[in-house]
Amino acid sequence: MAPPPAVRRPEAEHVVTLPFIRSKTAAPADDGAALADPTTLTARLRRMGQGLALPIAAMPAAGLLLRLGQDDLLGRYPALHTTAAVISGAGAAVLDYLPALFAVGIALGLNRAKDVAGPVLACLISYLVLAKVILVLNPLPADQLDAPPARWPYGALAGIVGALLAMAIWKRVTTGRRRIPPFAAYGIVALAAITAGTLLGLAYPTVERALTASAAAVTDHAVLGGGVFGFLNRLLGPIGLHQPLNAVVWYLTGDCGNGIKGDVPCFIQQHDPNAGVFMGGFFPVYMAGLPAAALAMWRSALPEHRRRVGALLLPAAAICSLAGVTEPIELTFAFVAFPLYVVHAVLTGLSLAIVNLLDIHTGFVFSAGAIDYVLNYSISHRPLLLLPLALAYGALYYGIFRFAITRFDLRTPGRTPTVPDALRRESPADAQPPHPHRINTTEGERS
Repeated sequence: MAPPPAVRRPEAEHVVTLPFIRSKTAAPADDGAALADPTTLTARLRRMGQGLALPIAAMPAAGLLLRLGQDDLLGRYPALHTTAAVISGAGAAVLDYLPALFAVGIALGLNRAKDVAGPVLACLISYLVLAKVILVLNPLPADQLDAPPARWPYGALAGIVGALLAMAIWKRVTTGRRRIPPFAAYGIVALAAITAGTLLGLAYPTVERALTASAAAVTDHAVLGGGVFGFLNRLLGPIGLHQPLNAVVWYLTGDCGNGIKGDVPCFIQQHDPNAGVFMGGFFPVYMAGLPAAALAMWRSALPEHRRRVGALLLPAAAICSLAGVTEPIELTFAFVAFPLYVVHAVLTGLSLAIVNLLDIHTGFVFSAGAIDYVLNYSISHRPLLLLPLALAYGALYYGIFRFAITRFDLRTPGRTPTVPDALRRESPADAQPPHPHRINTTEGERS
């Protein structure tokens, strides 16, 4: 007997839309087309933050090399002058070309297609063209002609804008049925960068005055500005949206001379006595506050879980205090006890406000741990005041966490009671439903 003819299924309807409007009914994906991804603003900002985190992750190594080669460390020994210059130059190279690194990071963060090289090259082309056009329209002073790209107009912001522009164009012209060859896509990206660079170049004097005024306002109101930044930095941390905020504050705003911008470069490279407004307040929280919170969660765990919780939290507390790595502690209570995490964000903002009120200026190249505190002690202003503040914050964190966990029975690690074996012998999934034809021996009837 011949098999029945195959039934041909109707093809999915292809809906034609405008280039910048996403249709509800998507066309069938072509080979090499980008995979579907969330299009909400929050998702895009999160991916952008993940992309910015890639070059920021290189900052610790670069900052360490730059710091070791400076005149107050290895550079103070005559026999090591050349070695110190090489080490310092290697670290400065990363900071000097930070705009290009931001462009690459955003390309990797926003790209969801199989093709990785194309978007990265497009973002680099867009940044280089855009930055050069802006520089032509706003030439540097005669004594800064050899300044690296990080000190050009707009600095690292040019890398971010150029990458966002390139990714917006690249996704539209290289995916779908009407995609164009890569060489034509690069040409479109370059033309768009020329246009954007011209507009940004003409607007730069006005933008520069606005940025300078904003930086001056924050400096004049460092207590409020630092407090708000510290609160938002921690509040947005669990969802990854703190990275764009960090990039703006630490590497874009504030000019300390010689074209150097950003709180971190001004502190590490320029040794600006006013730098550190957005960094110093993290030290009491990271060196003592969060480790004390980990200790409180360990002591609040149920007796049968305390040993296991201690093996998890005590090493995390030591790493946080020494190196400033906070995620292993924060993620243990950020979602299961979110009100407690909000308290942590408020205390972080309060710490930055207090540190700025006390006129303490210090910073870091990796994070606000004890290692960075010792390494940058000689270029900090009034750093000794951080130690009693850190002790006070340790006691405050321990008391708040211990009280909140025990009083409100928050489900921090080790707070879930163990189910007795007698109650676990037969789970509901193991119970068999009655057979439709099984005889009911009690009533003598068929069920």
